[in-house]
Amino acid sequence: IWVTYFSALYLNFCDFARYAPDNAALRKGNIWGLPVNLILFSLVAGVTTIAAYDVYHEVLLHPDQISAKFDSWFLAALAALTFAVATLGINVVANFVSPAFDFSNVFPRQIDFKKGGYIAALIALVLYPFAPWEGSAAHFVGIIGATMGPIFGVMMVDYYLIRKSEVDVPALYREDGEFRFQGGWHVNAFIAAGIGAIFSSILPNFTTLLPSWWGVYGWFFGVAIAGAVYYVLRTMALGAGAKMAKA
Repeated sequence: IWVTYFSALYLNFCDFARYAPDNAALRKGNIWGLPVNLILFSLVAGVTTIAAYDVYHEVLLHPDQISAKFDSWFLAALAALTFAVATLGINVVANFVSPAFDFSNVFPRQIDFKKGGYIAALIALVLYPFAPWEGSAAHFVGIIGATMGPIFGVMMVDYYLIRKSEVDVPALYREDGEFRFQGGWHVNAFIAAGIGAIFSSILPNFTTLLPSWWGVYGWFFGVAIAGAVYYVLRTMALGAGAKMAKA
């Protein structure tokens, strides 16, 4: 579940990496922000849960359940403030930055990052009453995350295996450059991601064709299947293009 929770950030990591002054700073931030922070957070959560059991003789897995047991209004208020700040922080990182940049990139002349953020927040506010994740947040996040796995697989294969970690940056900004693909659509990437999504999220969650454990690792299957399909399709396309160029 941790992988699917962070699956969206795998795709829009560039929204944060773009502000790093160099690779050394980027690596340092990743080390402190991901493994170190995650380990410390997990340790604190474990110690807190164990301590709560010793005090209240109940298994309380959620922080709000523990804070509800406090006799001190000050501690309860402090806990509520902590929850609010933590919720705001994680939502800004995971649910605000990416759509804000997306909207500003689609309409750069009319929408800047700030306006894009307001639009994203408004959409979230409108959708909130429908709350498809209510009561089954883990399952909902798992499906969404597993769907993003194939996209991640396509991106990684394209960058590391096809392009050998080299990108023609000027071509990104040319309408007739290599990134134009088929009329502005990268058909092979869509096909590969679609096939990967079938095996990562659609079949495991909406059919009984695959074993029950498959869905648990849906993200990984999606990455592998979509990546493999994309590699084959892209290699064939590049080979055909090379033959046409020689002819």
